[in-house]
Amino acid sequence: MKQIVDSFYNAIKSGDNEMLWSLIHDDFTLLCPTRDHILSGMYQGKSRFFEEVLPQVFSCVDPEKIVFCNDYRILCEGKDTVVALAVNKGRARSGEFYDQAYLHVFKCTEGQVLTLIEGFDTALANRALWGGSEALPADEDFSIACLDALGFV
Repeated sequence: MKQIVDSFYNAIKSGDNEMLWSLIHDDFTLLCPTRDHILSGMYQGKSRFFEEVLPQVFSCVDPEKIVFCNDYRILCEGKDTVVALAVNKGRARSGEFYDQAYLHVFKCTEGQVLTLIEGFDTALANRALWGGSEALPADEDFSIACLDALGFV
């Protein structure tokens, strides 16, 4: 599992979308366990992740001025689950620093990331990236029951 997560972070850091695409399972789910923010709740499907979620973030930054997941540390690894911390280094298009910290929980299967739970500083993201942007509607609002549905029982 560590190799999958290492490859995920290297793809994000280098902007290698082909590599990232190959690492994301078709039944991928992103879970942002927050409420009432631009990204809150459960976003389902590989296509939705690439066509809606990633552009929501990456359109707010100049890739010349930021490195996503510039540094990371795997905290623990289980049979199909990895927990890691990652940080960005750089500025958003707004001019504000976007040195975001992420807590990631990965669930992997078949050599790919099936589920990513992403905790982050929503106040920083709202201020530096999104300002008054509209929220990206989730497929399902966050609740602890979401974890059961994703196999975190």
